[in-house]
Amino acid sequence: MTGIEITTFNGAQAALKHPDLAQALYDDGKLVMEDALITLHGADHAERRAAEYGVFNRRFFRTYESETFPRTLRPVMAPYLAAGQADLVELGYRVTMNLTADFAGIDRDEDSIEETESLLGLVKIFSTGATQVHTTQDPDEINRKVAVALEEFEDRFLSKSIARRVALRSEGAALPNDVLSMLVARSETLPLAPDVLRREMAFYLQAGAHSTANSTTHAFHEIGTWAGDDTKRARLLEDPLFLQRCVHESLRLHPASPVAWRKATRDTAIDNRPLREGDRIVINLHEANRDTSVFGADADRFNPERDLPPSIWPFGLSFGYGIHACMGRGLDGGILPDARTTDKPVQLGIVTLLVKTLIENGAALMADNPPQPDTTTSRSNWGTYPVQFERAA
Repeated sequence: MTGIEITTFNGAQAALKHPDLAQALYDDGKLVMEDALITLHGADHAERRAAEYGVFNRRFFRTYESETFPRTLRPVMAPYLAAGQADLVELGYRVTMNLTADFAGIDRDEDSIEETESLLGLVKIFSTGATQVHTTQDPDEINRKVAVALEEFEDRFLSKSIARRVALRSEGAALPNDVLSMLVARSETLPLAPDVLRREMAFYLQAGAHSTANSTTHAFHEIGTWAGDDTKRARLLEDPLFLQRCVHESLRLHPASPVAWRKATRDTAIDNRPLREGDRIVINLHEANRDTSVFGADADRFNPERDLPPSIWPFGLSFGYGIHACMGRGLDGGILPDARTTDKPVQLGIVTLLVKTLIENGAALMADNPPQPDTTTSRSNWGTYPVQFERAA
């Protein structure tokens, strides 16, 4: 294996869309990620992505943001507001786990505290298994827990979710708009083995909940640190598009994974360097998103008012690029405002709406209980982030 690392923005962008470079970051997390959409390449990836992409359209995002998200958020937030405090990492997981289960297609009794707790525990295990390359824990113990969790997930949640959709289809009834329904509807033309389907659903649950929860915590921290006076804080609530821009700036500084790994599927070249089939490269997203030639001399600082070239996304490459770009980008980050959206409501994204809710309720750090980093991973995530609510919106 070669040790090529790409740290420039242009080099990273080119590598992410290179047709001869396949995903390699999740090789250690195969129990969750093998044959999941994110690890597929070429025609197999294109076929499954096309089947699932129907869920991730703008109409779905708008409905989700205006109707589903508020309905999901209220009961999750209520006990934390009543208690006057919350661990933002835990709160983020609870909100986003429910949202992710909705679009993935995992049925559950939302009124059952026990069922919600069980699914949340499984999702956290899936996340640890998927991101195993960065773990500080014993890999064998992680894999043991993942294997048990996958069995429980199928027995308690997935089997009944599949059965309901199969029954609806046989009756000629409309299927829910979710990934599992898309795959059930295409089971003859795009058949997936039961273990592959189970991993696909586990992948969606962990990817959506894990990344969104961490992104929300990072965004709240960056914005709270930056907005040191009442004038800035007032602007955050008065100008939703500016708040969205702040969230995008945080996403740039804190990509869900600091690196992307790729391996060459044949002899090729990248960044003017030759690659042999099987060679691996590291795409350093953390550094590429801080490239001073693109983001300015202060690229390593939080600055939501920075000027950007018109072709550069404000969140950099944090959602990937090209055919492997994250399909949930519009759900998490919203839609970038442009000339077509000046006279209509702009979709802000789930992370922005979560941060907005926290600010509206006066969420603030606790002086006697500071946040702590997550020591179970080499990723720069928060392990705990206690906040208190100084008012109820």
